[in-house]
Amino acid sequence: MAVRYEWDDERHIIMNIYLESPWTWAEYHQMMASVMPTIQHLNRPCATVVDCSRLGHLPKDGNFLTILMNVEKAMPENLFVSAVVAAPYGVSVFMNMLMKVRPRAKMRALFCQTMAEAHEKIYALYYELHADVQEGQ
Repeated sequence: MAVRYEWDDERHIIMNIYLESPWTWAEYHQMMASVMPTIQHLNRPCATVVDCSRLGHLPKDGNFLTILMNVEKAMPENLFVSAVVAAPYGVSVFMNMLMKVRPRAKMRALFCQTMAEAHEKIYALYYELHADVQEGQ
């Protein structure tokens, strides 16, 4: 499947999501129907990294802006940040539009060039925002 996910670490702080051409929005929706409840049920701070480095063209079986808005609505409260890696220009434009319309999305999005950069920024933010969680682990 061209849409897949996996935990980056055994503590389940960061979930990596991969979108690799060719893929469909149906595959994406199926994956998100599993990812969001999985994160929510952990009931502690988590993050996602969406790797777009092999994204290819956006599928034609859905409206990207509508899909983004629905994803933002489905984000559980414990998802403290989502990083997008190697986003093509068009994806960045749509996401920036969403951030202007929906302030909650702005608080939760990072744009990065590499997976390593995304992980570094997320862990730094995690330790800054959730030091109390770290002490309890």
